[in-house]
Amino acid sequence: MDTITESTQCITEHYLEGEYGRMRYWASTPQQGVPIVLIHGYGALIEHWRRVMPLIAQEHTVYALDLYGFGYSTRPRVPPTRQMWSRQVATLLEHAQSDTAVVVGHSMGGIVATQFARDYPQLTRGLVLVNSAGLQPTQEPSAFDRAFFRLVQSNGVGEILAGIFANPWGVRQGLLSAYHRKELVTPDLIETFSAPLRQPDGIQYYLATTRALINLSLDIKPGDLTGPTLLLWGEKDRSIPPAAAQFFKQHLVPHADLHIITDSGHCPFDEAAEEFCAVLLAWVNRLAVQQYPAVGTNGVKHI
Repeated sequence: MDTITESTQCITEHYLEGEYGRMRYWASTPQQGVPIVLIHGYGALIEHWRRVMPLIAQEHTVYALDLYGFGYSTRPRVPPTRQMWSRQVATLLEHAQSDTAVVVGHSMGGIVATQFARDYPQLTRGLVLVNSAGLQPTQEPSAFDRAFFRLVQSNGVGEILAGIFANPWGVRQGLLSAYHRKELVTPDLIETFSAPLRQPDGIQYYLATTRALINLSLDIKPGDLTGPTLLLWGEKDRSIPPAAAQFFKQHLVPHADLHIITDSGHCPFDEAAEEFCAVLLAWVNRLAVQQYPAVGTNGVKHI
């Protein structure tokens, strides 16, 4: 691919050996401002952030990675856990010799970002949750979810379901259900999400993650997160509506800032990239000149 360039900024692709194998990540140069790490959601990969990375890089160093099991990072031979992905983010920041970073997690990536903030408060400058999973008012799954997960857990049945949905048709249906702005679900976007499924063990690890999702919810209690937190939400999200963010702010992190993006569904950074970046950058810039407590508990290819 061509280099992503915005003015004097450049974003390049790298691979790094970590505890569970090779991870793919993108990084911007020159290094400036506050390091910001973007963590994608379930079934996604770095490219989902492509519209916002050049905008962020104008003011701050930005990193994005493929979580283990997704995109073009290694599919580990162990079940996925919050802690595994949290350690992966820490490995990236330690390799980059980064200062404390703002971690931004979308959907399932919000679970990873929160776990990272709790595991590595010394590396966390701020926490941004974008339509995050794991924050619902109740941790009890619905009857439909319980039935679905029983089917997914079944040997043979889970593999059949994965075969039905882990293909371009299934990817298209998933994206259409996530996006409020349906016109953005283009053939290019569908292919971007579909291509990793054709990698060795691609479908198998997506299935393993689906089977683990019910155990990945956060166990946050009032007072667990004491530092700067931003909740950025698409108003039209039908799977994780803004009520989840409002519950999280009201009952668990009352000091959090909350911003709702009106013309967006589950993916506001792609559906409303300019507004998303305006809110995120204004918040990070305020953070850069203020002092806060920690957030947690008391080889190169040009693209």
